[in-house]
Amino acid sequence: MFKTFFRQRVYRFRRFVGKGYAAFASMHKIVSIGRVSAVLTDKEMLKIGKSTVVCSLLAAAMTTYASDTPPDEGDSTNLMQLQEVRVVARQSQFQSESFRLVTNLTADQLHALPIKTVSDLLKYIPGVDLRERGAAGVQSDLTMRGGTGRQVKILLNGIDITDPQTDHYSMDLPVDPLLVERVEILQGTNYALDAFSGAINIITKTDTLLKPYSVKGELTCGEYGLIHPAIAARVQQDGYYVHTSASYNRSSGYMDDTDYKMTNAFLQTGGKGLDFQVGIQHKDAGANSFYTVKYPNQYDQTRTLISSLAYKHQWKQWQVAANLYYRAHFDRFHTYRDYVDMDGNPAPAWYTGPNKTWTHTQGGHIEAAWHNDLSQTTFGVDVRDELIRSSSLGNHNRVHVRYFAEERVFWQTVSAGLGVSGIYNSQFGNDWAVGANLGYHPVKDLHLFLNVNRAIRVPTYTDLYYKQGNTQLADPDTRPEAAWQVELSGQYQYGHLFANASGYYRWGRNIIDWVKSPDPQVTLWRSTNHSKVDAAGMEAAVGVAGYEWVKRFEVNYAFANVTADAGQLLSLYALDYLRHKVSLTLEHKIYKRLGMTWCARFEQREGQYTSMQGTTESYNPVFLLDASLYWANSFLRVQVDARNMTNARYVDIGGVVQPEHWVSGKIQFSL
Repeated sequence: MFKTFFRQRVYRFRRFVGKGYAAFASMHKIVSIGRVSAVLTDKEMLKIGKSTVVCSLLAAAMTTYASDTPPDEGDSTNLMQLQEVRVVARQSQFQSESFRLVTNLTADQLHALPIKTVSDLLKYIPGVDLRERGAAGVQSDLTMRGGTGRQVKILLNGIDITDPQTDHYSMDLPVDPLLVERVEILQGTNYALDAFSGAINIITKTDTLLKPYSVKGELTCGEYGLIHPAIAARVQQDGYYVHTSASYNRSSGYMDDTDYKMTNAFLQTGGKGLDFQVGIQHKDAGANSFYTVKYPNQYDQTRTLISSLAYKHQWKQWQVAANLYYRAHFDRFHTYRDYVDMDGNPAPAWYTGPNKTWTHTQGGHIEAAWHNDLSQTTFGVDVRDELIRSSSLGNHNRVHVRYFAEERVFWQTVSAGLGVSGIYNSQFGNDWAVGANLGYHPVKDLHLFLNVNRAIRVPTYTDLYYKQGNTQLADPDTRPEAAWQVELSGQYQYGHLFANASGYYRWGRNIIDWVKSPDPQVTLWRSTNHSKVDAAGMEAAVGVAGYEWVKRFEVNYAFANVTADAGQLLSLYALDYLRHKVSLTLEHKIYKRLGMTWCARFEQREGQYTSMQGTTESYNPVFLLDASLYWANSFLRVQVDARNMTNARYVDIGGVVQPEHWVSGKIQFSL
């Protein structure tokens, strides 16, 4: 009887559809893929454009088995092991995860963290250094692996929104966390993305397998006059969707001249392979000592517009993807807010008013890929036009063209890729990048990767032309920087346990930095090319997830060591880096629907800075503890967040002091 009635059965699904009556959709559950046939997966990749189910490993996984026992029909030697992924997950918009380690933060993880903005969540990622000026994402420099903020590429739904003027404005994102489905973090040099030390891709909700509509709203209030209402809505029908969000965020500031007001609005719509997005942000913020402690009473006003139109189409063994995008950014920077200094005295006679800067970035990308059972060939071109009109930087325009080709091969437990790109910049001429990637899966649940890449980065307009009194002077002869990086990484996941580790070495040449003499009497920072800046380091993470009482427990460690030929000069970016970062995240159940999240971090930063008292100081190690206490059901979530519970007094960059504590409460509803 046991063998007859309790034997395991194998159920094979050959086709997934997004109709309401479909097996998985009608369950209204998240479904996991356990084992996938490599050959059938490659064939079903051709249907990505018409399917609503996309796996994050090879692009589409259309054949699943209900048990770990291989089916007794056909050749089982072509089965490859996958870590569990959500059926609604989409293909990584960076690069196939068969080739390198990509960190993914899901919406569930984001909601559990004590964050107010999208940029807030990045401080909890190993190897990522979010250097804030002010709070709540007022202005953030995002760095990775001992690099500079200018070396990180920022994408929104795969569209490059990196600011050509300065990295200080690349994180001006008009998207509220309510609408974010996941965040992908790729660390390290990558020729295919034209990324120098890493890239961040913020992805809003675009799945069409869940309920036909949802509405979420929240109100956050807290210390320092914090008020933050936000609302997001999603509607989908017959493969078409509309996603939108709006928010307002204001605070009176945690010290003089740190108040801010931000307004965000975002809309995304599309279907049948077409996607359109548009977002705007208005931000006014006190900029106490943002760029130099000599002028503490500064003020910054920015306006950002982001828009794009993208299309994907699948035809037999061909896939074509294209997009057009436009980004406009306006900045009005006041060295003296309201024309007075911090003591209320009138601004000096040489100050005639704020710097005003307009940047217009527009471009397009098109690529085609051809698949067969064992390989994929990709080629394409992208064009980017960068225009700036500035009272402090002047008027300039340049065009950047990249043309590329790549070959990927999949064979049993091995995947390999080789790609090359040519680069033309109307200001700096021709250059090139190349990448070789190897993935190996020796046993179930273990994945190993080896990557070698060369990337370049052209200077921002600030690197070339910025001038500010006797505090900053750029060099218009600054040249593009280049780097080779080799990386070895591995990933393991079994049941509730997950672990990953990576080690890297980066050879950097002509690295762009701002430097000055260590003499406190010297206030002038100059842009320069370091002939040599090398970085070596490692990152590791281990944890468990998915238990009833311990929803997630994770420990991360990142180490970086940077060497340069700067001599005794103080470095503003290249030698100001995070040497050690240890982070611990614990989300656990307390009782029934009551739970709590703890986020602890230890950071030790290298480098020196000028304090608000005008003295040269070294960065001190800092321990930070954040926590979030919440009660939630399917409709309502009540949450109390506490940031910097240790009341640590610290700075991320320069002399900009961060808040010693920040407590807030949030009420969120979901329909």
